[in-house]
Amino acid sequence: MSDKTFTIDLARLLVAAAWVDGELSNEEINALKDLLFTIPEISGEEWKHIEIYMDSPVTSAEREVLLSRVLTNITSKKDKALVIETLTQLFQADGEITDEESAVLQEISQILAKAHTGIFARMSRMVKTSVKRRNETSKAAAQRESRVDDFIMNTVYYQLEPELAAKGIEINLPEQQVRKLCFAAGLLARIAAVDAGISESERKTIASILSEEWGLSGHEAALVAEISCQRALKGLDYYRTTRGFFDCSNHDERKAFLKCLFKIANASDMTSYAEVEEIRRISTSLKLPHKDFIEAKLTIPRKDREVL
Repeated sequence: MSDKTFTIDLARLLVAAAWVDGELSNEEINALKDLLFTIPEISGEEWKHIEIYMDSPVTSAEREVLLSRVLTNITSKKDKALVIETLTQLFQADGEITDEESAVLQEISQILAKAHTGIFARMSRMVKTSVKRRNETSKAAAQRESRVDDFIMNTVYYQLEPELAAKGIEINLPEQQVRKLCFAAGLLARIAAVDAGISESERKTIASILSEEWGLSGHEAALVAEISCQRALKGLDYYRTTRGFFDCSNHDERKAFLKCLFKIANASDMTSYAEVEEIRRISTSLKLPHKDFIEAKLTIPRKDREVL
């Protein structure tokens, strides 16, 4: 049985290979998931540590670290066989293996068949040409992997943090407050997405709420609104988002937040039955009494509601 760490690193390396041109379509992601699910011994929780590499392009530094890990951890014939089998499946993903792919696969197979495992340790040292570069590349991979919890629990915050850094923006709020508003933004966007798609008026209303209720600047609020809408359309984890907001808020904050959800529901045309029911569901998940839900619902004029 292959070492679990090796198996996971091999899966990560395959994802990194798929990102080689900097693009990965939904079709390619789905095909890659189909392939990776054939790799044995990966649990649902461990899958998240692989899926995080599908979320955004993998840098060359990250790929180098992953390659080094795989090469240095091949310790048995089963490991070698797993590499060859998985590479073969990857090359066959489009229905045929080209002459070039076949040549590469044959070359790797010969190396793996004849070489002692020690050669992979020597190869890894060649990959890392200096101590400085080794530290830099290790940091690049560790940075993504250290954020798995955010990727799982709070995907809006997961995406916001690097985008703020890239744009040179620093939100002048404590980190926990930023995490809280990201949970809130995710739920606001979820309501906006109920009726198939998110309108510009709903997007602007989310930004307005983030600015008025959370003290973000117009530019900051627009960025968080954009990210939350992207994530909502891709599919936010409902349970983790509602639980996350519940854990970091008090009753008064959650009660006031229901009114914000209804503002989003009424931002484009009238408030639909589906939106009301989704807010009811969120209210229940936030452990709020029914009277709080009714009070928030009544902030929407009757003429603007499909249902009473």
